Amino acid sequence: CPVNTGEAWTTEQMQAAVDRGPHVSALVPAAMAQLDEEIQEKVIKGQARLVHWNDIRHSPPPQLKISPVAMVPHKSRPYRAIVDLSFPVRLPSGTVPSVNSTTVKTAPKGAIDQIGSALPRIIHAFAAVEDSDKIFLAKWGIKDSFWRLDCAQGEEWNFAYVLPSSIKNDITLVVPTSLQMGWSESPAYFCAASETARDVAATYAEQPIGHLPPHQFLAKTQQHEDYTNNLSPTDGPLQYLIEVFVDDFIAIAMPKSTIHLDHLANATMHGIHDVFPPSTTTPDDDPISNKKMEKGECAWANVKDILGMTFDGNNKTIWLSEEKRDVLLKSLHTWIRIGKRTGGILFDEFQSVLSKLQHAFLTIPAGRGLLSPCYAMLAIRPQFVFLHRNPQLFNAVIDCRTFLLESRGSPTKCRNLVQG
Repeated sequence: CPVNTGEAWTTEQMQAAVDRGPHVSALVPAAMAQLDEEIQEKVIKGQARLVHWNDIRHSPPPQLKISPVAMVPHKSRPYRAIVDLSFPVRLPSGTVPSVNSTTVKTAPKGAIDQIGSALPRIIHAFAAVEDSDKIFLAKWGIKDSFWRLDCAQGEEWNFAYVLPSSIKNDITLVVPTSLQMGWSESPAYFCAASETARDVAATYAEQPIGHLPPHQFLAKTQQHEDYTNNLSPTDGPLQYLIEVFVDDFIAIAMPKSTIHLDHLANATMHGIHDVFPPSTTTPDDDPISNKKMEKGECAWANVKDILGMTFDGNNKTIWLSEEKRDVLLKSLHTWIRIGKRTGGILFDEFQSVLSKLQHAFLTIPAGRGLLSPCYAMLAIRPQFVFLHRNPQLFNAVIDCRTFLLESRGSPTKCRNLVQG
C-alpha cells in the first residue's frame, strides 16, 4: 500500500520527536514487557524491524517520521499498542503537523462504504424467507488485520516510533513494515482487501459443488449440533449470503443438505486465503483467527452473535447480544443515579453510549424516537451533560433503559424491520 504523508521532516524535527519518546502509558513496566514481546514476534514475522537512532541520525531516510506509541487497555489482553499518528511535534519555532493530518488520501473508498450496509443486508435476508425455512450462520475473523497489509517499499519509515526503554543512551526505533492501526488510511485499505476476499469467496460459491478441495479448517465448521440435527436433506439449490465487516467474514446459508454448508464454508475460507495467504515460514500464524475458531464462531449454527446482534435462524429474529445489552443497561442505570444526585456526565461518555444506543435500537424501532433529546445534546456539545436540568432528556434515558429491559424476553422479528 502506498503511504504518502506529505513533506519530509527535517533532522531537527525528527530529533524532537525522538526526544518526545513514547506516550506515558507505554512506560508502565508491564506495558513495556508486553510490547517487547510483541515486537520480537513482529520482527520474526518480517512485519517490523529495529533500528538504532544513533546509526541513522546523521543521514536519516527522507520518509522518516516518528510518532509516540501508546499502550491502551484491551478486553482480550492487558494492553493494545497503538501508534498515535495524530500527534504533532512541538518545537520552539512552531508545530510540525502530525502524520495523519498531512496524509494524502489514496486508498479506495468504495469498499469501506459497504460497512454500514452489512447489517441491513443480513436483516433483509432473514426477513425475506418463509417461516418454515432454517437459516445457518458461521463467521471467521482475520488475525492481526492491518498487519496483513504491507507498506510500499521504503515508505514504512512514516510509521516509526521509539521503543520504550529504561536505557536512555540506546534509543531504538521500531519501523513497522505493515500498515498501523493509528493511520487514517488503514481501514480503507484493509476493507479493499477484505471486500475483495469476499468477492472471491462469492465467486467460488457459484462454482459446482466439489470444485474446491476440502479446506484445512473444514472440520471446525462441522462441530455444532445444529450442523446435522436441524437439517433434513432435500433437493434444491443453495441459497446464501456472504458478508464482510472490516475483518469479520459472515456466511449465511439456507441449505438443502450438509453438503451445501461444506461447499459454502470451503468457498469462504479459500476466498480468504487467496487474498490473505497463510505464512510459509510460520505455519501456526494463519490469517484466519484460530482463537475465534476454537470458540466455535466458524461452526454452522442456527443462533449466532453477528456484529453485536444475536440472530436466530429458526425464528428469524434479532436482538442485541446479551453482553452488549448488559453493558448498556449498566451505563444507563449509572446515568439515572447521577441525574438524581444532580451530577453530570462527561460529553465524550455520553456520545459513546449514544452511538451504542443507536446500534441497539436497530432492533427496537419504537425506541428510536427516544433519542431525539440526545441528538440535541450533540449539537450543543457541552463539557458535561446534566440530566436533572433537562427533564425531557432524563425521561428519555429512563425510557431507553425500560425498552432494553423489555427486549430481553422479546426478540424482534427481522420481518418487522424491513418495509414492505
